[in-house]
Amino acid sequence: MTVLKRIGWPYWVLSIVLGMVVPVLLNSISIGGLWRSGVIYGLVYSVTAGLIGHVLKRRGDSWWLLFVLPVLFALGILLSGPKYGLYFAPVYLCISYLAYGLSATEGM
Repeated sequence: MTVLKRIGWPYWVLSIVLGMVVPVLLNSISIGGLWRSGVIYGLVYSVTAGLIGHVLKRRGDSWWLLFVLPVLFALGILLSGPKYGLYFAPVYLCISYLAYGLSATEGM
């Protein structure tokens, strides 16, 4: 169980679902570009990236887990989504890094 905790399995599961599964599903259903880019990729994923950064810092997990969602999202977009979606991956990394840096640790 300590191995699963050490590798941060909840972040991996969330990132696989949001990074790989959701872009494939959005590509298979007929959804407008405004909804996909603006609401889902722009708003929902940005809030999720911020929450991941905040939770990582509060729980004291490894900082490298910040890279999991952006990398898997970029792979999911390369496989199924519109290529302009790749520009969102560095944005998610920046948002999660900022949330990580601005969050206070639990002991404070």
